[in-house]
Amino acid sequence: MDRLLVNIDFKHDNSSLIEKAVNLAEQHSAFLELFSCCYNRSLKHSHMFDSKQELKAEHAYVKQTEAKLEELCLNIEALGIKTGFDASWNRHTGEGIVRKVLRFQPDLVLHSIQPHTRLGHYLFAPVDWQLARKCPVPVLFVKQRPWGDHKRVVTCIDPLHKGDEKGVLDRELIQRTREMMDDGYSELRILHCYNTLPQEVIFDEHVVTDYEALQKRVERSHFSSCDELLQEYGLSIESDLVDIIKGEADLTISNYAKHNNIDVVVMGGVARTILDRLLVGSTTEHVVDHVDCDVMIVKHPDFVCPVPES
Repeated sequence: MDRLLVNIDFKHDNSSLIEKAVNLAEQHSAFLELFSCCYNRSLKHSHMFDSKQELKAEHAYVKQTEAKLEELCLNIEALGIKTGFDASWNRHTGEGIVRKVLRFQPDLVLHSIQPHTRLGHYLFAPVDWQLARKCPVPVLFVKQRPWGDHKRVVTCIDPLHKGDEKGVLDRELIQRTREMMDDGYSELRILHCYNTLPQEVIFDEHVVTDYEALQKRVERSHFSSCDELLQEYGLSIESDLVDIIKGEADLTISNYAKHNNIDVVVMGGVARTILDRLLVGSTTEHVVDHVDCDVMIVKHPDFVCPVPES
């Protein structure tokens, strides 16, 4: 990775976000760009009858934000990391960040998500959802928990995903994970969750009578598909770094992350037509809400960003 974009929101604590960004920048000798998409509703409406004064006030507000970013940059540059900063006035924060991504072309976006009112839980806010659904490059959703000295990262694959028969997304997930964390100090793990068909959805009496055999065939297909994919990376389903677990994806991933002290969960972001909220949403939001670690969302290589650059 050569270029990292860090989204800074001065309304929240950015210490963990910056610490992890610095960690990755040092690891990869990458350029670090701090960005803030700023907007002030009160300021916007305080000069509604004087467009020149309104524009002047907006520019002044952006300049104040840039000054804060510059101060952060100076502290980071003192560590020997090349940095830059940028601020943009935009009412729609999520789209403003995505437009910055389109201009800057980073390899990774780091974005902090905030705890929900329920202690210890995180839920996607509208800006988080915009990035999860529309950002064309991987997004690392950062929480307050620090990484361990020996980072543990798990990539969640699904070789039998109906929308990714050729395994393109799974390969992208593994490759992006290796790029981000392959530093000699990280443990890179692979997780696949699967389900056999529940008996209540089978109506063919001939199939029902052989339901156990059907389950075994489905199970074998999951194991063989994973093994075929992983062999490309010098791994197999017998590896200590690979786990294939039967169960619902959201609960299995959440439990796995907790029990294995995972620092980053890497997942695919699938956003297609009207089902995008269902496909990206239910599993992703449940994992983000229930795990105490960071979550990185990676898009399919053919993903087309729906946000125009300007």
